[in-house]
Amino acid sequence: MIRAIATILSGLLVADSALAAPGVAMGDLSGVILSLALVIGFIFAAAWVVRRMPMGIGKANGPLKVLAALPLGPKERLVLIEARGEELLIAVSPAGVFNVGAAHGTPAANRPTPPTFVLPDPT
Repeated sequence: MIRAIATILSGLLVADSALAAPGVAMGDLSGVILSLALVIGFIFAAAWVVRRMPMGIGKANGPLKVLAALPLGPKERLVLIEARGEELLIAVSPAGVFNVGAAHGTPAANRPTPPTFVLPDPT
């Protein structure tokens, strides 16, 4: 009988020590929440900065500039670019990249002159 009481008593003491294990304090929880908020804020700030930057350093002032792009389908688009002061209309598709021609906004001095054909006089 004494043995049974000792076993129950030792079981209760072990249970009390298990229940008395340290828990999570409010100070620890607020620190975790503050750290999580800082990390999420940093992610959003980095995304905002990346969206505002040009795709490459120095490309905005280079010889080629994309003036406009018009999607024609899932993989096809028309792109208006400026190259050496001349505006060109480019078609981009999975088959390749094709020069459609000079844009109408290009000054006449920069446009190539169309070939002229002279027919001989029948007389």
